[in-house]
Amino acid sequence: MSKIKMCDSESRSIKDGCEEFLLMCKVRNYSKYTIKYYENVIRSFEIFYSLDNDIEEVTELLVNKYLLFLNNKGIAGKTIKTYIGGIRTVFYFFMEKGWIERFIIKMPKFEKPIKSVYTKEELTILLKKPDLKKCGFTEYRNWVIVNYLIGTGQRLNSIINIKIGHIDLLNAVVFLRVTKNRKETILPLTSSLVDILKEYLKYRKGKTNDYLFCNSTADQMSRGCITCAIRNYNRARGIEKTSIHMFRHSFAYNYLLNGGDVFRLQKLMTHNDISTTKEYLNLSLEDLQVDFEEYNPLENIVKKNHTIKIR
Repeated sequence: MSKIKMCDSESRSIKDGCEEFLLMCKVRNYSKYTIKYYENVIRSFEIFYSLDNDIEEVTELLVNKYLLFLNNKGIAGKTIKTYIGGIRTVFYFFMEKGWIERFIIKMPKFEKPIKSVYTKEELTILLKKPDLKKCGFTEYRNWVIVNYLIGTGQRLNSIINIKIGHIDLLNAVVFLRVTKNRKETILPLTSSLVDILKEYLKYRKGKTNDYLFCNSTADQMSRGCITCAIRNYNRARGIEKTSIHMFRHSFAYNYLLNGGDVFRLQKLMTHNDISTTKEYLNLSLEDLQVDFEEYNPLENIVKKNHTIKIR
């Protein structure tokens, strides 16, 4: 005799459930990037298991098999956590609706890799100002963008939505209207970056409602456009690394390496959770060796007591 299950599937397929989940995301006004993320997560799960299957077949065993499937494909741990985290949200939605039985989906644990960053040598090359008498607006704008990226650590989506009126050069701050957590944020600008932006705006011109970083026709740059622009800029200077997000990593990494406070960094990076910020504390061996002897307690004690002799 089969057991009575505390769920109400009504012959619903996994696909039906996913469509209702995505509809809920739109009704709750989730950002288009969040919705696209869940669409990609669902698409990834579909490679493993057909969405035409009955929704009741979503069980803890199925999720574990999916995790094993991802592991066997050699997918990076961070990517696996992204997929599992997303599909967990979808399946928890199913549980709330009473379509499947409740069970806990635990996040897999992987060794956290050291985040890739631009080296100081690479940044020196990328930050070298082009000759304004010889370069065009595009190269100059890309140089300004690189300075802005390494000077603020802000996300690409925030940067492409900054308007000229969002920059307050007098008080050295920027008003971010578009952020990942959807909260307006005011962040500081360094004096060097203020000077760079002052000069840039003389060439860029525009009104307060125009986008700060624009294409050659003064229109807003898309994510793809700015990604391509920085890729070409980096390669033209002999730098093979082309990731825009790596500038964000480099900002955080060097901020901490130079003695910055992790709690202030959390605010600058607009992280909701301090644990995300603390991931940047995972320094490489080379970085750990910097000033190691100068601050090492053994070295300090020995040097202060160098007159002690064994009799």
